[in-house]
Amino acid sequence: MDVELVPVLEIPIMAQRRLQEIQRPPATFQQNPIEWDEYQRQLLVTAGFSDYQRVIQGCSFVRADQWSLTDLRMLVQNHLAGDKEPIPIKESCALFGGCVLIVDGVPVLVPQCCSTIADFASWEAVLTPQFTSGPFCLEGHPGPEAVKTDTRLIITCEDQDESFDQPAQPKIELEIVALAFATEQAKQIMDALSDKIDFLSTELGVAKASHFLVWGKS
Repeated sequence: MDVELVPVLEIPIMAQRRLQEIQRPPATFQQNPIEWDEYQRQLLVTAGFSDYQRVIQGCSFVRADQWSLTDLRMLVQNHLAGDKEPIPIKESCALFGGCVLIVDGVPVLVPQCCSTIADFASWEAVLTPQFTSGPFCLEGHPGPEAVKTDTRLIITCEDQDESFDQPAQPKIELEIVALAFATEQAKQIMDALSDKIDFLSTELGVAKASHFLVWGKS
């Protein structure tokens, strides 16, 4: 079993507001990936970002290790701008995004609504000896649930009140060893992202900007 856990950042809502005059493509990005991918490209470029390849064709997520420092600075500025007034960094949530789970080359779970990059910690938590079962990835909604056996993690994506953003397979079974290796690889990407974000600390008036914008600490 080949498991990949990919930390991603979401194309910001500010970019979407600049494209209100451009019609959204029909159907979902899975049903209409080519038109949706072009739409996402326009969102990025019109907002002033580089044209980063989306982690899944047509989706709104870009690998965290693709973003340049220049674009991260603009992403952070957009994130802290707020709808009506600026948000102090110490009161802000982490940057929107999360982790895309890919099994044998197929994306099986994406970050859900309102999820942030800080949800990476949930994937580390399910691997600890203390975890046996329960919900995780709680930064977004709805949230998956997991049950851990000696060798496998069984994830279910079901919610009576809210539909999961797709792809989100109803049941996902992962080998613990494979997930642990994927999480170690993802941690390297998270650490590199933290280092980039920390270059912005002085201008943001904090000692470590990643403390708030990557790890979601308060």
